[in-house]
Amino acid sequence: MLSPILKKNFQLIVSNIVWISITGYFIFHIFSGARGAVSWAKLSKEVVRFEKELENLKEENEFLENKISLMRSNNLDLDLLEEQAQSVIGFSHENDIIVLLPRGK
Repeated sequence: MLSPILKKNFQLIVSNIVWISITGYFIFHIFSGARGAVSWAKLSKEVVRFEKELENLKEENEFLENKISLMRSNNLDLDLLEEQAQSVIGFSHENDIIVLLPRGK
């Protein structure tokens, strides 16, 4: 049988180990858990990147909407129509100079 002093010391050691383990568990997950500080920093960087991408897409969308509005029948831009005809069906005037560039490289 253990003496009361040894028994009390053993209980203190075990309780300290349990509390240190619980504290260590929470400290670990505060920093590197799924919702910890490291994950939060990564997600913050992704938010900034996606906000920039969204801004670029909004600008591209605005450009394309403007181009579409210039091609509507009530507001037809003849220069844009000629540009589209040249690129899509290869239409050109007799006095146009056409320079063919190699593709891919």
